[in-house]
Amino acid sequence: MSRPVNRKCLECATLSVEEAIRLHGEQGDRCWEPKICHRRRSHYRKRDDINRSRRRSRRAEQLGAASALTAAHPVEVLEIQPPPIPLILSAVLVLYREHSNAPVHAVAAEVWQSNQKIANIQAIHCMGMRGNQVTDYIQEMLASIHEQFGIGRFEDVIKEISVKHCPIDPCPLRASYD
Repeated sequence: MSRPVNRKCLECATLSVEEAIRLHGEQGDRCWEPKICHRRRSHYRKRDDINRSRRRSRRAEQLGAASALTAAHPVEVLEIQPPPIPLILSAVLVLYREHSNAPVHAVAAEVWQSNQKIANIQAIHCMGMRGNQVTDYIQEMLASIHEQFGIGRFEDVIKEISVKHCPIDPCPLRASYD
């Protein structure tokens, strides 16, 4: 076990030599011993770096010993089949708007089973709707999805698509992009 750290010497190591001699020498508490204190102060100043390099070299030795063992005794790697992918359903909210701060132009939803789309809720225009009306409609969509598929919430990531790709025909805003 290592020797405990002397708090007084640790604090003294942060001082300049002149200050340390004044505090701990003849006029101070008389603990200054020139043959010992210079070396001890140096040790306390460098101990973090010394310990860090010591830990690094130990880790390198351990890794070297482990790699030597594996080289001497090759290990056979087994191929294990992953378990079947569970059939999990998820709902993705689709918003048609120009950017994340712009008002919502249209709303749709998709239902996915693993990596395959199994249902699509058609987009509707939100023009003229207030924000709370859009939110209410999204909640109604989610209730419908919950009724049919048992999904209680949309995924955390929202799919945002530009207005120029609005699937509703006729669309007054999409016409301005054509």
